[in-house]
Amino acid sequence: MKKNLQHIDEIRFLVIHMILVNHLLINIYLTKKPIDTSLVDFWFEITSPILSLISGYLFFFKTKDGFHFGRKVKARVHSLLIPYMVWTLAFFFIFFILKEVYFKVFHTTYWFWPIVPLNAKNFLTVFIHPPLINFWYLQNLILIIPFNFIIYYLIKNKYVFFLFLGLVIAVYAFKCCDIYFQARFLPYYLLGCFLGYREQPIPSYKLNGPWSFLILVLMLLLASQTSLFEYTNYLIIVLKMAVALVFIVGVYNLIDSNMDSWPVSYLRNNKAYSFFLFAIHVFLNSLVQRALLRMGLENYLYNKYFALLFNILSFVLVVLLALAIARFLKKRFARFYYFITGR
Repeated sequence: MKKNLQHIDEIRFLVIHMILVNHLLINIYLTKKPIDTSLVDFWFEITSPILSLISGYLFFFKTKDGFHFGRKVKARVHSLLIPYMVWTLAFFFIFFILKEVYFKVFHTTYWFWPIVPLNAKNFLTVFIHPPLINFWYLQNLILIIPFNFIIYYLIKNKYVFFLFLGLVIAVYAFKCCDIYFQARFLPYYLLGCFLGYREQPIPSYKLNGPWSFLILVLMLLLASQTSLFEYTNYLIIVLKMAVALVFIVGVYNLIDSNMDSWPVSYLRNNKAYSFFLFAIHVFLNSLVQRALLRMGLENYLYNKYFALLFNILSFVLVVLLALAIARFLKKRFARFYYFITGR
């Protein structure tokens, strides 16, 4: 079991950093100044697929001898549903207060969306349209929970499963009907369910220095190029799924072959804060980048190298702030920290 799950937490923590990179450009466009994004305008579309694949794998791992569905649902309620509701509700009020205070102090708005009134309708719909844009992924994970009972009986027979997976891919490729679950989630989650049920280990290869560098470049290239292709072609979707698997295998072997390096040590020592970083990075990124822009840095974004430095600075500050807050909460208010992170 340990071999199968080895480094999965490190991979997930790394992918969440890539999600943060994806969201670095959101706030820059608030400025009316000219911006050169030629060095920073890219998107790691592969992030959500990888997290979906890992989630499916973990849910069905070690279920061949017995599928305790009730126990699994209870665990998901604790680790997903409760944190989702807490974070969504908290930031519904936090964003309302921030926008109100900012408007009263500066007599202008500095947000993409207007202030949402505090009323019963908005209070209820906030769980459908959460203020944190990355929470669509948690929505998909929560809503798939009851369907896992059916998925379990599909993955017991590989021929039935791949027929079903093929039909799901066809629905997205040919837009036969509307499925709530996003194309970046469901096909990958189903594949992860199948691999987890089969307890498929990640292939292991020892990589030396030059091979590690080559694999790293290849993984970054794959991660950044998949976004160029939409989910409108059957073979393209299959290829995207294959790329996600290759990425996981590549990163796993990079980590396994460089255990003494400082990047791997960083991932290993901080992987317990994955959910917290995922949940809070959009909010912290908004605060950090808006502050930097208001300090006058927006006047230099016309230079592509300065725009790159601006994004790197934002990234570092957000990660440092998130980890500092997480460590503080875990040390001083451990029960609260574990409650909001579903641990």
